[in-house]
Amino acid sequence: MESVKFAQIRQLLDKSQSELAKLLCVSLPTIRSYEQGWRDIPAHAERHLLFVLSMKTAHLRNINYCWKIKQCPSSWRKQCTAWLYEAGNYCWFINGTYCQGENQMTWGKKITVCQQCEVFLSTFPDL
Repeated sequence: MESVKFAQIRQLLDKSQSELAKLLCVSLPTIRSYEQGWRDIPAHAERHLLFVLSMKTAHLRNINYCWKIKQCPSSWRKQCTAWLYEAGNYCWFINGTYCQGENQMTWGKKITVCQQCEVFLSTFPDL
């Protein structure tokens, strides 16, 4: 995640840097360094931030399961953690999903695929 996007999400959440530091269980200087681009934003902080934003904006969306939106064949669904745990609108959050015909095992690879997906984009229309 880019530092500009991190700051944008903080603003969408209507949080000060101090409030976001408490939410993410990090120090205020850490938040400042993320937003200034001095430190890379770790996967756990990115996931937590996106999760909180998705919870805040859930009432604004017509929520549908990812496998219905993507019309995934049953052979793919059976290999997908989002389908197994009925977390279809949080598929972007869960590791081990089966997208584009392959298992997405790492956050870096997964979030790159997700950022191009209509499920993710419908969850975060302001990003």
